[in-house]
Parts: sequence; structure tokens; C-alpha cells
Amino acid sequence: MPTICIANEKGGVGKTTTAVNLAAGLSLALQNSSGTSGRVLLVDMDPQGHALLAAAYGSHNADGHASLSALLTESPPPSVQPMIRPSSHHPNLFVIPGSRSAMVEAARLLPTLMANESRLQRALAPIQGQFSYIIIDTPPTTGDLLVNALVAATHVLIPVETSYLGVSGLLELQRTIDAVRLHFRPDLEILGYLPSLCEEQRSETREILYQLQQRYPGQVLAPIHKSTELSYAHSSHMDIFTYRPPRQRQPGQLASSSRATQEFAGLVNVILNRHSKSADALSTD
Repeated sequence: MPTICIANEKGGVGKTTTAVNLAAGLSLALQNSSGTSGRVLLVDMDPQGHALLAAAYGSHNADGHASLSALLTESPPPSVQPMIRPSSHHPNLFVIPGSRSAMVEAARLLPTLMANESRLQRALAPIQGQFSYIIIDTPPTTGDLLVNALVAATHVLIPVETSYLGVSGLLELQRTIDAVRLHFRPDLEILGYLPSLCEEQRSETREILYQLQQRYPGQVLAPIHKSTELSYAHSSHMDIFTYRPPRQRQPGQLASSSRATQEFAGLVNVILNRHSKSADALSTD
């Protein structure tokens, strides 16, 4: 089952917004699927825990020994199954609670531990088959938390702020991905580069979009535009599909009249279609 890491070593590029709304959109799209094929898990590797605040406010926090940090630092790690909690807005979306202070401590301890790069991968292995998708949000820094997320992932989705500074940070991320492929996950696949915070009326944005398409042909996804609705949704502890639902949601319907819901619905459909094609290819081998 796909485990998608949302990664960029630069902050403020829309990683958490992407992780929360992709997880929520997948949950909505799969809500009528039976059994594990309709379940989605959101994992927040950023010590700030902002993805959890949007997806599971009120049950997002736990004591360190019963949270994600324990899975990363304790030897042997505790069982992950009892930690899993339902999200606030979608019955088939689940989270692993966090603890900001414990995750900060985990980031400090990880470099001193044995097999420190693959601890998240081993912790998630027992529940991998219980979810159709696992979405991992990451911190905006290079370090063992990011490396753990990449090692645990099958795919990487890279939000890119459409500015010169946003594009300049991609080289360092590519080096990290290459190192993870070399030492741990040779099959780690880049799903695509997601232009974020787009303001296409700015000439700089149009130029950056062109540069991205030239540098990564066939890998640049449809952009997510800058939107006050996305900010308001997050500050209200909601994903965009919950914050701006259609007046009467039909089965499988994600988008409303809101541009933000339409753009994230498009991203969800891209992910679902690629997974479906990959599954079809495997079934014919």
C-alpha cells in the first residue's frame, strides 16, 4: 500500500496543508470502500504537530510513552496499534497522536540510537496492510525525522513554493532522497512536484512554473493557489473539504464551489489514478 511522504527541507511551502488535505481527500474518496481499502492514516513527524491539530484536534496529543515519539526512540518500541485514534471529521481517517516536547527530544536522541534511520519504518510495518494510504508530514529541516519518513515511504510528494528561494532548496532535498535510495529504499519514487502558494498574476510565479516544467518534465503537478480559505480551515482545525463542503455531498464527491477544494480534489484524483495503474500493472506481471 502506498506510503506517501510530503517533503521539502524548506519551511513555509505548504507541506502540512498538503498532508492534511490529501489525507482528508483520500478518506472522502474511499469512504464507501470496504475494510482496509477505505482506511487512511496520517502520521505527523513534525514536532510542531500542526497536521494533527487540523485532523484530530482534541485527541491529537498524548503522553510521550503513548505517542509517536515512543515508536522512534524506545527499544523495543511499543505496539503502534493501541495508539491509533480516529480523526475529527472523517470516520475512515486515523492518526497517531504526538507530543511536542517528546518529539523534540526524539529528534535529539535519534542520532545516538542504533538503526536510527529506519525506526519509523519498523514501527509502521505491523499496520501497513490495515490502510489503503499512509500520509506522512515532515519537519522543514534535514535530520533523522525527515530521513525516517523517507525510509518509511514508498513515494515522495514535494510541495514547492513558487519563488526563487523555494526552488533553490530542491537540490538539497534531492541529495537526501538519493542517499535514502542508495542506502535504504532504491524503489523510493517521486510522485511529483506540487507548486504551492501560487499567485499566477505575478510574473515571478509564471517564470518559476516554467522553470519547474523544464527541470522536471512530466513531474510537475497542477498548482495549488494561495487561498485564505486554506488558512481559515487550518485555524479552525479542519481540512478544506470539511471547511467548504458542497451543499449536498454526493458519494465520492470531494469538490465544492471553492477553488481550493477543486484543486485538492484534482491532486487526490491524480494519486488514486496512479495507484490504480500501478496495481493494474502488478496484476498483469
